[in-house]
Amino acid sequence: MYCTNLKLFRIALSLCFAVIFYGGIAGQTAVPIPPKPERVRPVMPPVPAPENALRAAIFGERITTERSIAVDPNTNIKVCVLEGNLKINGWERDEMRVFVKNGSRFGLKILEKDSASGKAVWVLIANSSVARPGRAQSSECLSGERIEIDVPMKASLSVSGRATETTIDSVKKAFVKNVEGNISLRNISGGITAVTYQGDVTVENSGGSISLESATGNITGYEVSPGQIGDVFKAKTNSGAISLQNVEHRQIESNSITGSLLFNGKFLPGGQYSFKTSNGAIRLMIPAESSCQIIASYGFGQFNSDIALKYTMDNVTPSGKSLVASMGAGDAAVKITTSSGRIGIRKQ
Repeated sequence: MYCTNLKLFRIALSLCFAVIFYGGIAGQTAVPIPPKPERVRPVMPPVPAPENALRAAIFGERITTERSIAVDPNTNIKVCVLEGNLKINGWERDEMRVFVKNGSRFGLKILEKDSASGKAVWVLIANSSVARPGRAQSSECLSGERIEIDVPMKASLSVSGRATETTIDSVKKAFVKNVEGNISLRNISGGITAVTYQGDVTVENSGGSISLESATGNITGYEVSPGQIGDVFKAKTNSGAISLQNVEHRQIESNSITGSLLFNGKFLPGGQYSFKTSNGAIRLMIPAESSCQIIASYGFGQFNSDIALKYTMDNVTPSGKSLVASMGAGDAAVKITTSSGRIGIRKQ
């Protein structure tokens, strides 16, 4: 009995001690943990925006720029265009103006001045953009969405390009060479050389010695005349049609490898005319009273004429057909050649 009471007393004492101990802990107030201080980033001073042209040069942005200088009326102008629509116009001012929309920065470099007037007689229009970091400046050629150049009407132009649509109007002389793009030339009196590897070439109301060439494209000549005796008109395309209307040169060379040829005009006394295609038709539309001698070779094709001919030779062989005939007094020499195609002579 005594032992039992002693055990109960010890249990009760333990319970009281636990209540006092854990109750004291539960009544204590929690100490709050202070938050971590926020990291303050240093504020950098604003970088001033560069000038428009400098921004275009360094960061590759495209800008719109216009410049002009006084030049001699007979100035020579040279320009290279990587890409863009190029339009050059002649005007009655002794001044040239260059406008580039959304393109490269450029400068007007005077290569030579007239000793008497001091005005520029030879000007280079060149890309003046600074090379981007890590890249070298590789070309002086311009690029832009639209490039416009106004020059004196007596100016001579030398234009080269990579991928451009080129239009030139009312200047004295033009040399144009593109890798890709159409070339359109109007009102050019002193001679033309135009070459494009992929595109059409069109010449209207112009004069002088003219040479037109396209690797894959059509060639059109309309209302064209020589500037002096002996000027030659040449048109050549590898794959395309050639159409000549009212071309008054006494020497015409027209050649297409794959394409048709059309001549609508007159054969002038003493003229020498050559029309040749490897695979295509040749059609000549001339006055009924024309005077010329015709030498035709038409392979396995056909020949017919609406105008009466006097035949000197009409030959048919296993390798093809050929003939020699004349109209009137035979004052002009006309050579017509096609390997596989039809030759037709029609009255105007």
